[in-house]
Amino acid sequence: MVQNSQHINRSVVRYSNALYGISVDKGIQNRMYEESKELLSIFSKNTNFNTIFKSQLLNKKKQISVVSNIFSEKKEKKIQVSKDLLGLIMLLAKNSRLNILEDVLKRYLELHISDNKEIEVKVSSVVKINDSLENNLKKILSKNGKLKVKIINLIDKDLLGGLIIQIGSNLIDTSIRTKLNTLKNAMKGAN
Repeated sequence: MVQNSQHINRSVVRYSNALYGISVDKGIQNRMYEESKELLSIFSKNTNFNTIFKSQLLNKKKQISVVSNIFSEKKEKKIQVSKDLLGLIMLLAKNSRLNILEDVLKRYLELHISDNKEIEVKVSSVVKINDSLENNLKKILSKNGKLKVKIINLIDKDLLGGLIIQIGSNLIDTSIRTKLNTLKNAMKGAN
């Protein structure tokens, strides 16, 4: 079993590196990044889609048929993808490897972010943060301009005020809700 998972991991690395190499050669890394994110979103929202692609019951011929019926370069009643991404998906189908598509796309995103030295920062606030605050956060978090910072502003009315800033697994919570909960817990302990 371990040997099989190592084989899958090597395949994921090989296919994602190939996709990234093609996107760099053609100068379409950003478009491929957005397209991969959209496809991963479909995976996460549609369990049937995910089940079909992970099925061990589909042979090579059926996998090719599934890809032909679901994806297209043109706007039809199918999921539209670029020629390059369709080529990757079809190659995976021809090699009976559709089950690793999701992992290949996830690793592509990681390669893109790593290569572009971009970090994603989630900022939760009661109202949309203004441009001045967003620019200040970018300046502070960019480590002297070495990193590109992408701010995603999430609105949470329950915070009452303040901000919650999440960078990867790190969390900075300056929300009034948290301060009130801390005070409430401290008062319970005093009784």
